[in-house]
Amino acid sequence: MPYWLESSLNSPEILIGVGVAILVFVVCYLAMRQPRTFKAFDTDGGGVLVTRKAVRDLVRRCCEEMGEIGSAHIGIRLKGGTLNARVRLRVHRNANLKGISGYLREQIIQALTENLGVEGIGDIEIVVVGILEDAKPVVEG
Repeated sequence: MPYWLESSLNSPEILIGVGVAILVFVVCYLAMRQPRTFKAFDTDGGGVLVTRKAVRDLVRRCCEEMGEIGSAHIGIRLKGGTLNARVRLRVHRNANLKGISGYLREQIIQALTENLGVEGIGDIEIVVVGILEDAKPVVEG
């Protein structure tokens, strides 16, 4: 074992410092972690919870219904009881991005409110991360 490592392991100040750093990291991680479920709405019998996965699945289905979108990755953040979404898309080369983004936002908001009953919907951010080439037609001959 190198001398500097051996002397560091024998130093209580360094061991305490490493322990405090690990503790701070764990506390920060736990404090910033997003919940798996959130309250979509209240009923007379109590609140109805929805998982973040259910929201991602529903938003992904909205994206799949549009032919101009090749793939989608959905991130969900909860902030103060409000659901915010970031939808990262790969679109086809000939896609009308302005039209897609507005229509997709409308479809996502409608699906979240009508299907899941989510009341607190915040920002829905659309991010295009790639352009896909259209499939080349097969020429028989």
